[in-house]
Amino acid sequence: MGAIDRVYSKPTPEALEARFLELLEDQRLREIGRWELNDHGEIVVSPVSGRHSLTQFRLGAELERQLGGTAWGEQGIRRPDGAPIVPDVLWSDDNRLFAEHQNAGLLPRAPRLCVEVPSPTNDPASLRDKCRTYLSLGAEEAWIVDPVSASAEIYASAGLQSVSALGFDFVAFWARMR
Repeated sequence: MGAIDRVYSKPTPEALEARFLELLEDQRLREIGRWELNDHGEIVVSPVSGRHSLTQFRLGAELERQLGGTAWGEQGIRRPDGAPIVPDVLWSDDNRLFAEHQNAGLLPRAPRLCVEVPSPTNDPASLRDKCRTYLSLGAEEAWIVDPVSASAEIYASAGLQSVSALGFDFVAFWARMR
């Protein structure tokens, strides 16, 4: 006899959202830190370093300093298949998006900007896939901001860009990160 294969039935979008919102209330997961649900409803844990957290915090502050609006971290966005996707940093110049959905758990669409800060265990290709997903959900730009190399990949609907159309000055940001 061969190995037993697991058969997974993919949860409905409504079931994934309900599971995500239920798990947000679980104190054990609050103590873990960063986690997401994959499209099968499984919890994926991504522990972060101090450098990662500091980059998120300082990037959010710098976005607000340079561009105004509101920056916040790690709020889920509802994908069409129901599986939430969670950027490290989100930014919008429309303060209503955050104000209207800050307690909702999931945003109905991506804000103007979604950012990933790589951890050593992240696969670069999967981060680029997440950027494409953020763009498909309505973000104007999606960035991968790497504090180790002091570099950023900027993605828009036209693909990889050399500068941000939002007018963000990365030179000033990296200078503040020192």
